[in-house]
Amino acid sequence: MPPRDNRLAQLRQRAVRQPRTHLLWVDHRDTPADTQAKRDRLIAEGRAHPDDTFVHVRWKRPDET
Repeated sequence: MPPRDNRLAQLRQRAVRQPRTHLLWVDHRDTPADTQAKRDRLIAEGRAHPDDTFVHVRWKRPDET
């Protein structure tokens, strides 16, 4: 049986959550409030955490200049 200290250290390491990166597809017409609402929605759905990294990917439709 392994020493108790090693088991406790393993449990603590497993409990630490690494921040993830999420892409937010943002239309060029979205306001900062729209972008924040998208971020908040991901957090409320449980798909993201507030300490995660959110990358804003701006895009335009092909017919827009």
